[in-house]
Amino acid sequence: RSIKHVPGYGEHGYNSHLAETIAVNRDIGDKRHPQCKNGGWPTDLPRASIIFCFHNENLIVLLRSIYSVLMRTPPELLADIIVVDDSSTEKHPDIKEPLDEMVALMGGKVKVLRLDQRSGLIKARMAGAAYSTGEVLVFFDAHIECSHGWAEPMMERIYHDPSTVVCPCIDIIKHDTMEYPNNAQQEIQKGGFHWGLIYKWIPLNATQRALGITAPQASATMAGGLFGIARDYFYQLGTYDEDMKIWGGENLEISFRIWMCGGRLEIVPCSRVGHLFRVKNPVSFPDGSDTVSRNTRRLAEVWLDDYKEYYYDIQGGKGRDFGDVSARKHLRDRLQCKDFKWFVNSVYRELVVPDDSNYALGSVRNPTSNLCLDDLQKLDDDKGDKKVGVYWCHGQGGSQFFIFSKDYELVALRKNDYCLDNSNYAPGATLEWYPCHKMGGNQLWTFKTQTKELIHVPSNNCLDARGLKAKDLVKLNPCDGSLGQQWEFSKVYSKETLWKKVK
Repeated sequence: RSIKHVPGYGEHGYNSHLAETIAVNRDIGDKRHPQCKNGGWPTDLPRASIIFCFHNENLIVLLRSIYSVLMRTPPELLADIIVVDDSSTEKHPDIKEPLDEMVALMGGKVKVLRLDQRSGLIKARMAGAAYSTGEVLVFFDAHIECSHGWAEPMMERIYHDPSTVVCPCIDIIKHDTMEYPNNAQQEIQKGGFHWGLIYKWIPLNATQRALGITAPQASATMAGGLFGIARDYFYQLGTYDEDMKIWGGENLEISFRIWMCGGRLEIVPCSRVGHLFRVKNPVSFPDGSDTVSRNTRRLAEVWLDDYKEYYYDIQGGKGRDFGDVSARKHLRDRLQCKDFKWFVNSVYRELVVPDDSNYALGSVRNPTSNLCLDDLQKLDDDKGDKKVGVYWCHGQGGSQFFIFSKDYELVALRKNDYCLDNSNYAPGATLEWYPCHKMGGNQLWTFKTQTKELIHVPSNNCLDARGLKAKDLVKLNPCDGSLGQQWEFSKVYSKETLWKKVK
């Protein structure tokens, strides 16, 4: 049954019934790698203000978050803890007076700030920052648990360079069992994004891996839920874009701004914080609007330069309202920031760019039926099947925008760089989108520009639209030169026959 109907999950997106049976000051053990326990920190590290923002959070989970900071942060490094209630509803009375009563027992360093109306994550964080006193601002989601020694490695990086923004290594607290596993021996991942301007995790490159498992690692982007930044630098950098609404996109916006305007963003493996990843977002938007799309359009207009056209090709939404961005563009000019091409070439080299460095891109159309390859919105569902279909060609990109890459892959960039994949070589086999692995195999394709055939190299079968109608699943069949096996890309940058390169 739907997760929203499972007791304890529907309201918070995790097993809140079990969460409420676990002590707010539970011992999770030391999650650090042994090499992180040597100490030797400077004696004058800056003090941190921890800012928790929440709306209708489970009280016990919130208290466990606060206690983990109190118990595992050296007192001399903790200026205060600001707990910002973003206008929780009356359906959650326990988050009102009971929270105040518990905070009163914690000492003067913990303070509750309540907002009169729902303002969203961005404005709530800014209110918490203004209310705090520490030299470093640490923003945490309200469902986390800090491990031992989490603070010193973060403060030390900022101590040596106040323009370095740091993220802890984010461990997963299991949403069903509340277990916080030991992951210190596992290689960390860093932050990237896909062309929908949504955050994603990506592996370290070979140079980064060679630095060692405990070395701070440069990251193109941050997940946004957990990070530390010097107070003065936060305000110098322009805080958040206040005209973004509720949440969504603010993590990429500040990530681009940090790098392009002279700062540095790192993940610090010796600082480990567990995060309770919810199986669904239980928080609704006040007016039902899609704030994520509006916010990402704002950041595209301000920071992506000419690259914003790729965002609109892949995500859509061009021409829709994103508000006035003149103040943010003025901020970019004032800070003398670099351009986005520099960011792509110097910081996020892993980004797949849909330009003329690829063989072809755009829609993939069968001219006889006027049907185009379409992801049928299946890439929006992280858990469902990702079968490949066709739909009437609409010319608006989005679910019909693909690239034929120099690695001979057919790639959907709208969500997490998925490649057209097939492991069933029998005639009539359907296909699926699968994460690109760069190893050829079942993701290896060729496009014969003379015959317009898209050929799956391992099976030597052709992509076939014969007999299909909108929303049908596309199939592979033996190549026979029929019109149903002819395909046209919107843009072709290579006129050669690619088959000879891979046969």
